[in-house]
Formats: sequence, C-alpha cells, structure tokens
Amino acid sequence: MTNPFEPPIERRDFFAGLAGGAASALGATMLGGREAHANWGLIAPGPIPGEDFDGRSLVNKPRAYEVMEQEGIDGIVALNPVNVFYLGNYFSYELQKLRAIPSFAVMPRDPDKPSFLVVAGSDLWFIANGDREHPEIIPYGSPGGWENYSNPELWSQEPESRNFSRMPDSTEGFTEIEQGWYELEKRWESGKAASPEWGLVHALKEAGLIDGKIAVDDMRVADILNTLGQDTVTCVPGDNTFRKIRMVKSDVEIKHMRTIARANQDACLAMLSQIEVGMTKADFDGLFMVEAAKRGAKAMWIASGTIGGFRHGTVVEGQAMMVDAVSQINYYHGDFGRTWCVGEPPKELQERIRLTSIAREVAHDIVGPGMKYSELRNTVTAAVKKASATGWTMGVGPHTVGLQHTDQAYRDGLPFVVGDDHTFQENMTLTIDLPQGEIGWGATHLEDLIVITKDGYEPLATMSEPLVVL
Repeated sequence: MTNPFEPPIERRDFFAGLAGGAASALGATMLGGREAHANWGLIAPGPIPGEDFDGRSLVNKPRAYEVMEQEGIDGIVALNPVNVFYLGNYFSYELQKLRAIPSFAVMPRDPDKPSFLVVAGSDLWFIANGDREHPEIIPYGSPGGWENYSNPELWSQEPESRNFSRMPDSTEGFTEIEQGWYELEKRWESGKAASPEWGLVHALKEAGLIDGKIAVDDMRVADILNTLGQDTVTCVPGDNTFRKIRMVKSDVEIKHMRTIARANQDACLAMLSQIEVGMTKADFDGLFMVEAAKRGAKAMWIASGTIGGFRHGTVVEGQAMMVDAVSQINYYHGDFGRTWCVGEPPKELQERIRLTSIAREVAHDIVGPGMKYSELRNTVTAAVKKASATGWTMGVGPHTVGLQHTDQAYRDGLPFVVGDDHTFQENMTLTIDLPQGEIGWGATHLEDLIVITKDGYEPLATMSEPLVVL
C-alpha cells in the first residue's frame, strides 16, 4: 500500500490540492465554480447557512498558543465533538451515527507545524460540499487482515487500510458536484489510515507531537496510543485546557455568536407573543421549536414558568413567569431570559422587576476587562439590597457562552468541577444571569448575551424590556 504519511505529506492547505489548485478553501464558490451552499445538506452543522455565512477557521490561535505555553504542553488533541468542531470546523458524519471514536483534531503549539482533522473516508464527500476552512485532512478506512491482530505483539504495526470506494475509469458525464467528490476520493484512493486511531498516530507524527506532551480532552486517547505502542507520547488531562482557550472568542466566533443571539431572542419573543391562557409546557416548547427553526436555529431547551415548569400546570393570568431560551446555529448557543405575565402584573412582580432592572443596569455599568466575577456579583447584590425595602435580591451569575451553554474553565487542581473566579477579558461572550425563583410565588429572570470589549461591553442582540406583558 502506498503510504502518504511517510515521508511527511506536503505542507499545504487541504483544498489547495483540489482540481490542480483551482479550488478555494473559502469564498462563494469552490470545486469547479459550483455554488458552495447548493449541496450543503443535513450533514452540515445546522440549517443551510445564509449568504453571509463565515466559513473561516473558528480557532482563536493566539489564545491557543498562549494557553499551551502557560501549561507547558506541546499540543492539544480533541476527541470530544465540541472540541473537534472547534479545531476542525467540521461535525463528522460518523459522529451523527453515534460512532464511539468518530474523529480527532490535533493542534501543535509550534505555529510552523500544521493542524490536522482525522475523519472517516465517508466524510470526504460532505467536506467537498461545504465552504469551510479546515486543517489538513487525514481520512481513515477500515483495517484489513485484522484476524492476525489477535496477537498483541502486532498491535504496534498498522494493518493495511481497506478502501470500499469504487473509482470509475472515466469522469465523463460527471456533474460539478461529483467532480469534487471524485477529486477528494482520488487523492486518498490508496492512502487512508487503517482506523481513526491510526489516523491519530499519523496526525501526531506529522504535527511533530509523537514524542511530545499533549493535553487531551478525553483520556481514552492515552489508552489508544499506549495500546498501539506509541508510548513516546505523554498525555495529560486537557478538558480545562480547551475551555481556557475557548473562553476568549475569535472574530469569526463573535460573528456566529451575534447571529445566534439575535435569532434566539427573536424566536423567544415571537413565541411569547402567541401564548394564551390554558397552554401547557408542551405547547410552549413546541412554539419555541417552530420559531427557532424559522430563523435557521435549532432549539435546545427552554425553561418556562419556573425552572420546573408552570406552577398550575398551564398558563394562568396574573402570575410571575420566567423564560430561559437556548438554541443553536452552527453549534454556537444563544441564551436569553425574561420575565413574562399574562394580564396585569401584580404589584410585587412589578417591584421585583424594578430591582431586576437595577441589577442589570449596575452590572452593565461596571462590567469590562480586568473585573473579576466575584467583584461584579458582590457589587450588584449590594446595589439591589440597598434599593429593596425588604432586602430582597436575586442570583447574579456571569458565565461565558459559546460552543457550550457554559463554556468557561473551572478550577485546576481539584478532583471535581468547581467554578473559578474568572477575570473578564476582551472578546469573551457571556451573559449575566439574574434569576429568582420561589415556590408558592413564581419566578423572574433576565439575561442578555454580550461581548466584552476593550472599554466595556456591547450587546450581541437587543436590550429589550425585562418584563413582557401579554
């Protein structure tokens, strides 16, 4: 079998080799000039993107290099789908089939070394359909002659890769789309790795990490490498490493966050405009799913009434109701919270909304780079207590939002997850949760997505009224 990884593959953008270098990794067209969006399909992450979709790499590279330097590691390896998507800008077909080990992504600390995306051969066609920037690709097939590997002494030797694709003798009559598929298949016709695990080994060699120290977001990676005899690699737990990197967004990510913030908020408010007395939580959820889909988003969840649902089982008049709506576009999360009431809001609700509004105003007056979470929380809590005749207050919970609803890092050096007292940094995207719930009364909530700027913050959507009266 011809092995394209020995000697190392040519250092080039993955798409540069397609169609004699004529295909572009980015832009409105690729693969022979066909429209990139025309054949996106359900495999893509989320609905078909609009004309303003930005397919550039998601990774905040300066931040990634900084964190890797701080942690004394030579590179990072992703198996968690969230992090594979972050590094690779692709959500694999095999993952959607719930394969246990569908794909990997590898990024070295050395900026002169390439990053890699390890995917199944079946992913190549879908990659050709899109308009996303990718690391270099290492596809895998399936191992041949696997019967011999009942002998563990052979496990450090890669089996031959079986390729099930049938390559035609002629490309005559191919559509432009099929031409793109063919070119990718032809490039890797006899050069796929035997399995995703062996694809990872190739990626580590090509990235200069086979003798290095790597942070991995899933410690199965260490077991995989040891089983295959690759004991020169040192693996350390790296879930928090990825979180530290992803907390500070690249400009591409901020664009994605702005898109979903607006769509999610609009979907939630459109859903609220249709609420009627007597509706159930299921009715409520269904409306949100429809309104999110209308805006190209995928509804993830929506808390309504209280965190546990409607106190009376259905929508009733004159009750304090909260809503916390979360949906996705391109796997980036929108997060939006408000209080709502059918009919005239009772005086106690009006007073709590007044205090909640004060909390938001104080928080947004002071938030900015250099402030710690605890400082914001303490200042807002003190301001609300001072403004309340009864000392009433609500929770104050800042948290970053991105590829996960809460994507911030936790404290290092503990055997369990505990939130850290982070310092706000420029290009963090986050909300400041202001919830309050009380059994026997109801619930209030307020949150908006913002991005931290050099001098303070900017809203990612619209700072609408905290109380929606229906």
